[in-house]
Amino acid sequence: MSILKSIEEALVPDYYHFSSDSFDSFDLCLVKPKSNSKYVLIAKRVRGQLDVHSEIKTARAEIRKAMGALWLLKEVGVYIVFVVDKLPEIGPYDIPIDRTGFHAVIIQGIHFVSENREHLFNHSKWLDHSFGNTVSIAKRIQSLSTQ
Repeated sequence: MSILKSIEEALVPDYYHFSSDSFDSFDLCLVKPKSNSKYVLIAKRVRGQLDVHSEIKTARAEIRKAMGALWLLKEVGVYIVFVVDKLPEIGPYDIPIDRTGFHAVIIQGIHFVSENREHLFNHSKWLDHSFGNTVSIAKRIQSLSTQ
């Protein structure tokens, strides 16, 4: 089973309600509607050299457009998973996540999974509180490496 299919099966319906075909450039999109906002998990397979900042910027723009995200009115919390050949040579705290909610699309967590199932991730938190179940989602994705 592919890592993307494993992620989908591990997170729907416990964390996300359904899978969506809203995005052409992502391999997986899981959605959890919540009143005027949404939580989404986007997964993308990246081959070759990974430009982390460009990929995140592109992801944010596409999510904003596809979901019609608006700051304060229709925000989207997103957890991004990149399936890569090799983990980037950065530490967890070098992964650029949003530290505030002052965005229409809030990057709450970014998770890298290599082809040999190594993991590198970071997620936003305020003091000891994380948002959007990011800690649980990271643990669930990590657990897939033993399957």
